Amino acid sequence: MLYNEDDNELQDLSPLMEAIVPKLVACRIREYQADDLEACLEIYRSNMPDFLDADGLTLFTEFLELGTSYYLVIEHDGDIVGCGGLELVGDSDAATLVHGMIHSEYHRRGFGATLLAARLALLEVEDRPVDVWAQTSVTSMPFYGYFGFTYNADHNGRSRDHAKLWLSIDGQDILDVRDALEERSIRIILNDHQEEEYESD
Repeated sequence: MLYNEDDNELQDLSPLMEAIVPKLVACRIREYQADDLEACLEIYRSNMPDFLDADGLTLFTEFLELGTSYYLVIEHDGDIVGCGGLELVGDSDAATLVHGMIHSEYHRRGFGATLLAARLALLEVEDRPVDVWAQTSVTSMPFYGYFGFTYNADHNGRSRDHAKLWLSIDGQDILDVRDALEERSIRIILNDHQEEEYESD
């Protein structure tokens, strides 16, 4: 259990988990399917121009049509309210968060944290920490900073509009993320499986 049953306080969690656990929100998370294209494009449009560039819409469309390692959608009350992917970098201890976004009408309601947790839960548990990278707009940096992502000045630098952030996450945090999702009955349904590929220890 990640919560103390008597006082409902967090127990001995890392800073990452202390940030994630209170924000998780009940929803259904599944892998992207071709029929989700228009809903995801509408999520992108809802974040223009404050968080996303109109110029990136075509690239995002091409990305969805091409497919990727894992791309997830969040469903709430039957609507797709968020989407985001995780790309594993070969056999290295690294992964990249890609095209993560929540419909503007659902900002600040915990869906962004839940989407982040779902993507981190898909990481492999290794003996060594995994470096998780995210290239994000400058306006989204505070969101990632809240969960411990830090700006990496040596990785492609920082443009006026975008920055590269990273977070080192160890195996225990990955297991704790999975436990936190399970405790809230949040399951990740992948296209080739009836339930999530990972098992909580």
